[in-house]
Amino acid sequence: MSRAQIQTVLQVLALAALWALGAQPASAIQRTGFDHLTTGFELLGAHRDLSCEYCHANGVFKGTPRNCEGCHTAGSRISATPKPANHISSGNNCVLCHARYNFWPLVQMDHSAARGSCFSCHNGMVAKGKTPDHIPADNNCDACHTTVAFSPQRMDHTAVAPTAKSSCRGCHTGIRASAVSRSHIPTSAQCGECHNTLTWSPARFDHSTVSGPCQSCHNGATALGKVANHMVTGRDCSTCHRFPNWTPLQFVHSSAEYPGAHRSEPACTGCHVTNTDQATWQFAAYRPNCAGCHANAFKPDAHDKTAGGLKYTLNELQNCTGACHVYTDATLGTIAKARPAGHHKVTDGAFN
Repeated sequence: MSRAQIQTVLQVLALAALWALGAQPASAIQRTGFDHLTTGFELLGAHRDLSCEYCHANGVFKGTPRNCEGCHTAGSRISATPKPANHISSGNNCVLCHARYNFWPLVQMDHSAARGSCFSCHNGMVAKGKTPDHIPADNNCDACHTTVAFSPQRMDHTAVAPTAKSSCRGCHTGIRASAVSRSHIPTSAQCGECHNTLTWSPARFDHSTVSGPCQSCHNGATALGKVANHMVTGRDCSTCHRFPNWTPLQFVHSSAEYPGAHRSEPACTGCHVTNTDQATWQFAAYRPNCAGCHANAFKPDAHDKTAGGLKYTLNELQNCTGACHVYTDATLGTIAKARPAGHHKVTDGAFN
């Protein structure tokens, strides 16, 4: 016989032997000393302990599966244990989670093999679900958590349940999540009215929600305070300033000492010459009359008292709106010339 013929006979005998062994009951199958690595496909783990016939059914070598699902699938020609009916929805690359030596317990949980949503497994039955103290949220776990490390999480507020979204303080209590700091301004507003979930700072500030006076925040520490050259006063900022425009000032005097246009038109520094909220009366003896500020502007020659040339004095006309008729003589019994209507009114910008 030629060498080729001898090899053919040996192969036939080997196949016949394998077929005969395959026909025996499983209890009669014994592991051989054959080194499978010589075929170019190494057997790993528990697969080394299987008899040849377990994978090469009926002595058929060609087409033997080389991956997990080729054998461990219901209906496969190889009688290997398939995934159980209650197995999580996953791909067929078993080695991502299972070892080849001991199929159970899992070596690791590789979430890249899982299919479906997190909650399809992490529902408290198949796998650990949300804890009782978890913040109110939907079941989109990967909005905040990752499969690499469940904690710490990146907080995606879009996943927060609608009932919790309406009240930041539902979570930000100082226990579940950071709360309002001690230095925070006093307010009853929801956090979202000034802050957003992307960047906590800077805040878009809504003054309509503040419950305290301006100085409780605008003190130079919590928020911008008065400038160094600001008028010295203990009054609240809102006395002169308004939100949202800090200027122009809108202070209106209510005292009777500021008649007519004097309540708003003169510049503050026109009367408050000492840079305080106390006005300075240049001629205090005549306060609260016009002469208290305008005494030095009084012109006797322009104020005839009689037709004979007698003049009114400053003391007589310290209230500029008082009577200044021109009389025939010093007895002041007969008016020679009446004061013009509307003369010297505090609402008259020209004053005459």
